Amino acid sequence: MLSEEDVASQVQALLVEKLFVNVESHETDLLAAGILDSLTLVQMLMHLEERFGLRVAVEDLEIEDLRSIHAIARLVTRQKHASAAVSMHGVGHGVGAD
Repeated sequence: MLSEEDVASQVQALLVEKLFVNVESHETDLLAAGILDSLTLVQMLMHLEERFGLRVAVEDLEIEDLRSIHAIARLVTRQKHASAAVSMHGVGHGVGAD
């Protein structure tokens, strides 16, 4: 499994490749800087799902999950771990399945 730092580097590359945005720091506030808005947030989620093979439920998202590259990397890592737990234990026995 990728480390959070590896995921952050891939997220940074994804911003450059898909959204044509270069972000110098993994801690830059992408929302305050105007790098991500409602349209680019949706595009970013689609690219994250495609790149990392996961499904992000919009209703489960918090705005803080998308505020910086590091926050996005934490989100991806969390989603990947949850997905792996469900795969290991079967549907209905994973994270949050009560």
